[in-house]
Amino acid sequence: MKTRNIDINYINKKPLCITIGNFDGIHLGHKYIINTMVNESRMNDLYPTVLSFNPHPRKYFKKIHDEFNIILEKDKKDILNGLGVENFLRLNFDKKTSSLTAEEFVKKFLVKNLKLKMLIIGENFQFGKDRKGNINLLKKLSYKNNFSLKIIKSIKVKNSKIVCSSSNIRKNIEKGNIEKTNILLGRPWAVKGRVLKGDGRARKMNFPTANLFLDKIIKPKKGVYVVSIIFNNKKYRGIANFGRRPTFNGKKLLLEVNIFNFNKKIYGKELTVQFLAFIREEIKFKNFDKLKYQVKKDVKVAKSFFKNI
Repeated sequence: MKTRNIDINYINKKPLCITIGNFDGIHLGHKYIINTMVNESRMNDLYPTVLSFNPHPRKYFKKIHDEFNIILEKDKKDILNGLGVENFLRLNFDKKTSSLTAEEFVKKFLVKNLKLKMLIIGENFQFGKDRKGNINLLKKLSYKNNFSLKIIKSIKVKNSKIVCSSSNIRKNIEKGNIEKTNILLGRPWAVKGRVLKGDGRARKMNFPTANLFLDKIIKPKKGVYVVSIIFNNKKYRGIANFGRRPTFNGKKLLLEVNIFNFNKKIYGKELTVQFLAFIREEIKFKNFDKLKYQVKKDVKVAKSFFKNI
């Protein structure tokens, strides 16, 4: 998959089938749209393309920081590549881009510059200055500018009214609703990071942890989770605490991961941690012994979870 950072003056030469969006998390609804776009591209001899924005328009207007992201950009690219996307365009979202009217965005940028021949889009798509462009306008513009348009209805979770959306996923991550998050994503929500050297307190409890700093990604609810850990392409089971370690008056937000039946030295190595279930909120214990007792209970809960899956 080719990745290009572009501006509104970028000129493309190949005829494109495009879907537009930031696809943060690449949930079930995103996958359906992208799969449709890839299939239509192959049937119509077009170049399957995802057009995204950098930064996310919400970040640009509301000055939201990186904690907004559900997955890292590298992971997004890996998933898009696996789905068959051949062209990933990241449009610089700046004053010029945000000033384009809906008609200008379609006629001047998509059709004239990018050589758009087919557009696959979700039913709630809005575009152009002040988000005045909508599906009804797109239908008119597709006819006037000679490109095909396919509109995809929102995907809902099976047997429910819950819509698969990035905003729903963010809310569930922040509330600790990990099982709902994973249903919406169609896979476990995961984070990556390199193992930091800790203070050794957990090892004194006979409970060694791999400590990760979560950067440029949304933060989960503080507390203890059932997790799977991927290291060197092998999957392990464990539990993790995300928080500040209030029992020890900790200041930094850290993810502390205990990997069951594991004794390798992994300082500086990269781990992928998949969140599977929320066990409890982070608690400040009166003393070390009470913390140790609770951790043993947490491990039992996690092992019981794994027995039942």
